[in-house]
Amino acid sequence: MRIRIAALCVASLITVALAPTAQAAPTQVNLRIEGKAETLFEGPILTDGHNVRASSDASAPADGRRCNGLNNGKNPSPGPTATAAGADAMSLIGEDFDGLWYAQPFEDYFIKRWGPDAQNEGVGEYWGLVVNNVFTSVGGCQYQLDGGDEVLWVYDAFGGRPRLLLYPASYSAGALPGPVTVALGDPLGLEVDSWGGYNEGDPPPAPTRSTTPYEGAEIAPVATDAKGFESIETDGPGAVTTGADGKAEVTFGQTGWHRLKATVVNSGGKETVVRSNRLDVCVTPDSSCATLPPEDLVRAPEGSGEEGGGDEEGGGPRRESPGDAAPRNPPSGSSEPDAAPVRLRLSRLDRSRLSRGLVGVSWKVLDAGPGIASWSISSQALGRPNARYVRRAHGSGRNTATVHLPPGIYRLRLAVLDALGRDSGAALGRVEVPR
Repeated sequence: MRIRIAALCVASLITVALAPTAQAAPTQVNLRIEGKAETLFEGPILTDGHNVRASSDASAPADGRRCNGLNNGKNPSPGPTATAAGADAMSLIGEDFDGLWYAQPFEDYFIKRWGPDAQNEGVGEYWGLVVNNVFTSVGGCQYQLDGGDEVLWVYDAFGGRPRLLLYPASYSAGALPGPVTVALGDPLGLEVDSWGGYNEGDPPPAPTRSTTPYEGAEIAPVATDAKGFESIETDGPGAVTTGADGKAEVTFGQTGWHRLKATVVNSGGKETVVRSNRLDVCVTPDSSCATLPPEDLVRAPEGSGEEGGGDEEGGGPRRESPGDAAPRNPPSGSSEPDAAPVRLRLSRLDRSRLSRGLVGVSWKVLDAGPGIASWSISSQALGRPNARYVRRAHGSGRNTATVHLPPGIYRLRLAVLDALGRDSGAALGRVEVPR
């Protein structure tokens, strides 16, 4: 979720001096790549900003092109990006991507293909990028992500097709719901809403209920092949159609996991909408409900720092690229090598909205030292062996933030990068998000 200003309940204040911390950890985002006729990738992924290389980019350096948000000077510090996340997803399923590199004025790839689905210039079908249900105004190597962001790459993105979202009927607002359960024989209420337009700019919290109920959407079972590509079986017996209120009910005849998506197919067999997110449903009683389907688990490409040991600050192996890591000490020749570190005054966390997975954080700068280049807020899931810190919010201005967390218990910390490249941080405390 992108940063937004929040009104916080400020309690007692404490003054802290920031101590050195490790480099920024990979970030968990929800990634979906909707291809021409199938969903190529869908689920949570742990990603960071790193070099990437399109399959046809023969002039790229051996280690690829920079794709960490520093591109074109769009962000003050490196971080995860939408194109790097897509490249990570393709590497996980044994696919690649292609694009045209524009050194100036964008320093970014124009994406031509994800996996097997290449753009079709003859009929004007191109790939586009949507984050938190809003088309981005910059390319995928410039656009930097925060934890919990909903990242959507869309084939034929600019044909004016509405984008569908599938929810349980009980959904109210906030992040897209995860897997749901229903008893065998009980009807499950579902709703399909649509987003339209391009709305370039900073996205709102994703998704809000400013969507429109969509009549005539087909909610149908999903078939998943060995690679993870998802196709919607609209011709099967399990399909239902939404009414004028965008709602429908489905009743399952077997226990265990079932997968659903929504779409609209015309008489010529062409989808006239951007198919919805997948909703996984476990019908009880069934022992398989205790284990999530593989696509619902957080996936991480090799070298992302998710596996293996390391200290609790997110150490361990990770890919590095030119300009990817901020120096831990003042650069040589600095005019202020002995400048004091940043000092902040921290408020207690605002836990008033934990039931919605939202935590507010505010701070006040007492001494900016040589100046603040950027800040980030990260979380570490407690109770999980070798859990890494995952970045949830970042910025270069403001002194308040609201972060979104899925259910669980977390340790939060604030990290600040000063103008001399020194990375420092302070613990914010623990929070528990109920299920």
